[in-house]
Amino acid sequence: MISAGIKDLKNKLSYYMREVKKGEKVMVTEREKIIATIVPMDRPDVDNKLLSLVKEGFAVWKGGKPAGCKTPVKIKGKTVSEIVLEDRR
Repeated sequence: MISAGIKDLKNKLSYYMREVKKGEKVMVTEREKIIATIVPMDRPDVDNKLLSLVKEGFAVWKGGKPAGCKTPVKIKGKTVSEIVLEDRR
């Protein structure tokens, strides 16, 4: 586990993020007291579930960035923008 003060973390954020990607944990300190811990994100389970949808034929993915729907989907009711405007009032 690596320890870094706030100022050092800010100045070398890219370095610490690379370490986190490698699986290292970073303890963030302020005046030598631990105030936070940065840990790698655990996603294999989520990725496996999504890939299983593709394998079972419920979803299609060709490895690229999602393009969205080519034709708009028509739904009944209000549009999202109308709902947002109502909520803001």
